[in-house]
Amino acid sequence: MDVTSSTAGAAMALKQAQGQMDFGVKALNRNAEQQQATVDTLMQSAGGSSGGAGGGNVTPTRGQNLNITV
Repeated sequence: MDVTSSTAGAAMALKQAQGQMDFGVKALNRNAEQQQATVDTLMQSAGGSSGGAGGGNVTPTRGQNLNITV
């Protein structure tokens, strides 16, 4: 077995894996930012309502799943 080609192959595989991980981290970060924006919007609308469910310790997203896809 040629050690040089084996090492080069391993380096290329690691570089590809790093690129895939970077892509995944960026996608997760974007998803988290969108979820935070949704929560902020829901909290603003709950706090600014003139009646109904707004105010107090109300958590508008309790018991709900935010399924946000990119």
